[in-house]
Amino acid sequence: MSYDPDKNYRCTIIRGKSQREMDDMLLVYAGIIDSICPCKRDEFDRDFNDRLSQGIFKKSFAELTDANKKTIRNHITETAGSLLGLYWHDEEENIYESDSCRKLLEDNDQPAFFKNLCLNFQFPNASQKIQTVEERIHDGVRLKPFHFVVTILSLAKAMDMILSKDEIAYYVLGNYDVLCGQVHPQEVLQTISKRREQKIEKKLPSGSRDNQHIKEQLNLLELANIIRQSDGYVFLNSAEAKTIQLFITGYNTELNFDIFSYDLQDQEQKKKMYSDWSCYYGEIHVPEVDLQTSLNALQSKNSATENASSPGQSETGTTDSEKPEDSTTVIGDAGEQLIFEMEKARVRKYSPRLENKVLLLGKQRGLGYDIASVEADENEEEPEFARFIEVKATKRTTAPDMDDTTWIDTVNLTRKEWIAAKQYRSAYNIYRVYFTPVSAFIRKITDPYSKSEQKVVTVLPTMYRMDFSATAIDKEYHCE
Repeated sequence: MSYDPDKNYRCTIIRGKSQREMDDMLLVYAGIIDSICPCKRDEFDRDFNDRLSQGIFKKSFAELTDANKKTIRNHITETAGSLLGLYWHDEEENIYESDSCRKLLEDNDQPAFFKNLCLNFQFPNASQKIQTVEERIHDGVRLKPFHFVVTILSLAKAMDMILSKDEIAYYVLGNYDVLCGQVHPQEVLQTISKRREQKIEKKLPSGSRDNQHIKEQLNLLELANIIRQSDGYVFLNSAEAKTIQLFITGYNTELNFDIFSYDLQDQEQKKKMYSDWSCYYGEIHVPEVDLQTSLNALQSKNSATENASSPGQSETGTTDSEKPEDSTTVIGDAGEQLIFEMEKARVRKYSPRLENKVLLLGKQRGLGYDIASVEADENEEEPEFARFIEVKATKRTTAPDMDDTTWIDTVNLTRKEWIAAKQYRSAYNIYRVYFTPVSAFIRKITDPYSKSEQKVVTVLPTMYRMDFSATAIDKEYHCE
């Protein structure tokens, strides 16, 4: 197929939320799903409806207006399910937590979650209505769009070119020939370069209908920490070299999910396609490669992002290289160290004598807190009163916004931590740390136990320990 750069095609994806809202809600969705799955569809809908309604609107689902009920359902079905793949269903409508959801809660690495999502994504897919799926298949669409975008950005970088969002929208994500998988990224790049020389400027019509799905695809790559966007241009985050290489080596391989193997005229086959896609989309398909986001990669600032002002300008300066120790740093350790240093500085500024009362204790099991400190400047009457700090850290690519009245978050507490919260009350604090590309944001929650009693926070038991003795054993088996 020859490349017609002006042959436009609108290939949409499930509408998501804003970048920040998806970052905000990701762990909330995951926490709810983890606590209620596996379950039947009706149970899933009921529990997820109420839990999310209480989190966002402080009301049960039944108390909401029709408009707010629709908002909640869109969060659950379209964003958490179809777009993010946090849960999957079998052909009997049993609902299960996805592998990517489970790993997200283990690692607190939100960019890694989006990396996996982008690596799994393809056109066509079974996240949309059957009419859309059939249309994409009929039209010959066959592409892993994120792989193509990353590959062309890498080729552009090698040629000292910086591509604009308009160019990616018009020549790649909005182009029929590219979406059919018949054009090499180098050919597209040569066309863009030639048209620049000829002073030919092309872009999709303005308006959300023609651009929203393009914007959302680039947003997902940015949430994955693979690209940066600035002043209308798109740049690779070269500190994510290993993951970038995964996209490049996989762009021209067969689609991972064979959607063409189903007979969509057969109702059972159609049902199986949706079930199989649901299962596939949330899986971790690159177990041999660590998609973990190092703090250095998250906080890297490529000089191109800061200095580029026009197409064709070459990247100058150097990019941050990934420090070996960053790749193995556990996010919890990084958060504890950050708060430890912050507390020492705060207490030292108030009274150098009290600094030695700030202790990093995260490696001592069973305490229920990570850092012992003192009130210092935050309690002038009793500055030596004890402060116990439990640190909960996560990585994300957007900055949380406290001015957003719908903002909610979730953390997991161990039984020891909750007992410590009950024991120490006003002396117990949870420091929520968000590592982002711009800085680390820290929020303090004092006395979460009392806040739970006052219904300011919601605390649900999600894990049970069963102790048993010989009297509980019904039968014993021996395997040779």
